[in-house]
Amino acid sequence: MPDRIRVFIVDDHTIVREGLRSILELESDILVVGHAARAADALASIAMTRPDVVLLDLKLSDAGPASGLDLCGEIVARHPRVGVIVLTTFHDQSLVVEALRRGARGYVLKDVDVVDLLKIIRKVRGGSLMVQSLSEQDGAPRLTPRELEIVRLLARGMTNREIGRAALISDSTVKFHVRGIMRKLDVHHRAEVVYAATKLGIL
Repeated sequence: MPDRIRVFIVDDHTIVREGLRSILELESDILVVGHAARAADALASIAMTRPDVVLLDLKLSDAGPASGLDLCGEIVARHPRVGVIVLTTFHDQSLVVEALRRGARGYVLKDVDVVDLLKIIRKVRGGSLMVQSLSEQDGAPRLTPRELEIVRLLARGMTNREIGRAALISDSTVKFHVRGIMRKLDVHHRAEVVYAATKLGIL
């Protein structure tokens, strides 16, 4: 099937790689094209296998999440069309923000339900940004669909001009929406928007 989603797995634990592979290959629209335990091997194999989505564990060495974040940035820099989904045990909003800043298209904890993981893979392949809520909070601010769209574009590191082009609105309209989003999320800098939205479970 030529339209199957090509997935590559990067994790330093063999049992995790093989387990994910076994689960994903049960799906008729997903093809696991390879896996690797180390950053260098992953980069070489991704260049050859050309996946649509990479499932990336942040902890690939004793350096903790730093190694995974570096690899995330390198994959995105070399292969901008590849959707990197961070699949990790780190329950830390600051890592969410940093992973998104480096180009990740998803951030998911390893205890995610299989059905939800499959949905996330399919949505990321389709161009969506998917962040599993790390905290649920009653009374969270309600953002409009347009505001949610702008938050997701901000998470990709876009400037106001780039957001305007992507959302087909003017720069001044983008500024208006960003100010409204900041007011609703009770933050004072645009750099805080993604962090706050993730913390509240909005993203």
